[in-house]
Amino acid sequence: MNPDVNENKSYHFGNLKEALIEQGIELIHEVGIEKFSLRKVAKKVGVSATACYNHFENIGELLREMYAYVIDKFADTLKQAVEENPCQYVTISMGVAYVEFFAKYPHYFNFLFDSEYLGIQIKETEITWNSDCTPFEIFVNGAKRGMKELNIDENELRDDLLVMWAAVHGLAAMANMKGIQYENGDWGALTERILLNKVML
Repeated sequence: MNPDVNENKSYHFGNLKEALIEQGIELIHEVGIEKFSLRKVAKKVGVSATACYNHFENIGELLREMYAYVIDKFADTLKQAVEENPCQYVTISMGVAYVEFFAKYPHYFNFLFDSEYLGIQIKETEITWNSDCTPFEIFVNGAKRGMKELNIDENELRDDLLVMWAAVHGLAAMANMKGIQYENGDWGALTERILLNKVML
């Protein structure tokens, strides 16, 4: 079979750039970043290396695009959770959205949080992050707003935020562990129940 035919199909049926990004993230999830290359991504998608280089000059550019892609999808998910829920429930809705996102896209989890791009710093009185880490900004600001609605002391906000983040991040991590199977399968419902009944902010 002529390899050019497969390549043309890839171009016609879907966004090749997005396919390269998605499959690139999946490849890192499977083999690790040490064995990652543009040629391997191209092979995984079913196109020539030339087609890959038409979209990305080098591996660094592809990695940056992959990071931005995941950041945007995660930010949209959290933003929707904030916009669709009243202030007093926003902390719960964001926590549920956080866990459900990574349960649905397990290959995003390690890719994002093993990345140096986040730049999250836990300080004595606050948590800071890189300016382009939009999801964490939405998460922190939404959580603070929800906690203030619950009349939580300003001095307790950082620690309470860490408690909530640890809970949802831990559940998201568990949803991604091959050695852990949740019989019910509904990680969102489990997260909501735990945040409401056990993480009493």
